[in-house]
Amino acid sequence: MKRILVVDSDEQVASILSIKLKQAGLEAETAGNSADALKIIPDFCPDLIVSEMILPKMSGIDFMKRVKMNPEMMRIPFVFLSSSRDVENKILALDMGVTAVFAKPLFINDFLKNIKEILGEYGQKSVSDQAGSAPEGNVSDISVLNLLSILYENKSSGEIEFSASSDKKGTVFCEAGCVVRAETEGGENKDGMEELFNILSWSDGTFAVNYKDVDAERNISLPQEGIVGKAAEWLERYTGILKNLPPSDTVVYLDFAKFVENLNKLPDDTDTVIRNIGETGSRICDIIDSCGGDRLNTVTCLKCLFDLSLLSVENPDEGKLSESSVGSVENAENKAEVAMMEAGQAEETPAGIPAKAGKSWKLMLLFFLLALLAAAAMFIYYRGLI
Repeated sequence: MKRILVVDSDEQVASILSIKLKQAGLEAETAGNSADALKIIPDFCPDLIVSEMILPKMSGIDFMKRVKMNPEMMRIPFVFLSSSRDVENKILALDMGVTAVFAKPLFINDFLKNIKEILGEYGQKSVSDQAGSAPEGNVSDISVLNLLSILYENKSSGEIEFSASSDKKGTVFCEAGCVVRAETEGGENKDGMEELFNILSWSDGTFAVNYKDVDAERNISLPQEGIVGKAAEWLERYTGILKNLPPSDTVVYLDFAKFVENLNKLPDDTDTVIRNIGETGSRICDIIDSCGGDRLNTVTCLKCLFDLSLLSVENPDEGKLSESSVGSVENAENKAEVAMMEAGQAEETPAGIPAKAGKSWKLMLLFFLLALLAAAAMFIYYRGLI
């Protein structure tokens, strides 16, 4: 007999569906929320889960994610019930692997017919077809921390392979749900927690879980509670600082003059950040990737540089070039005016005398005339005496 788990916060709806399913020759169990459902599933082993999309404590989609991450439950088909007219959520649910979405209120006969068809389709699938699938998805849908928590809850062993949108790759190894090793490409010999922090910072990309026995050299020695606690604390601080910075794809520029003036105010790790900004500016995400090491230190340095107004989204050199260009234009205009004035003076200057000496020539002529008048007066005076 096929077993159906009905998860709905409306007790009346859950009870009616349970009765109708039993009348149709199916075994049914009900739960009022996702937390209770997760406790029922291991013992009840349902062949199909019928769940309301909007549930208390955890949404229907998040509930499905947790079920699908368990290797023993990952192939259970899901059917959603929805009283909402939000088409986007229904499309999202179908994209994430939901078999069908039924609108409330239900036409019970049509619903039962569809349920039997779904059970028949999944019953015809061979074990080999089902075994080929493995939990995979987007980090934006299930965060790295949530993945680790799900594996810990299920006491699962295996590898989680991550691929970021920037082509970075990393792997986390778990034994009985506990993280024993984390590594990224080119960072196999680094501290495991540092590697895990780097993977935590990837806000986009994909993951794939490969459940198997793990034989990996341990580079994380903390107990699982300590790992999750430190990871959550690190991620909170990291994302908190990122929120105070421009978007990660923003190109930023360094004001070198102000940088020299504020050297004594900068943390020790700033030189690595400065080298990766360059003279032509760099994107924030590229700076973080290029610096390596603990990304929290890098974003802390970036925030310090912004707080001191040493970094900006506008190139300070362009402003200087603009001022220089304006000054060049003004100088050119002044030189043109001087040239025009000198040209005008040159017209009044005797031939052979340079135009730039126009003013001096006039003074010399004035002194010459005065001297001539003085000589004439002296001549007349002495001639009168004679």
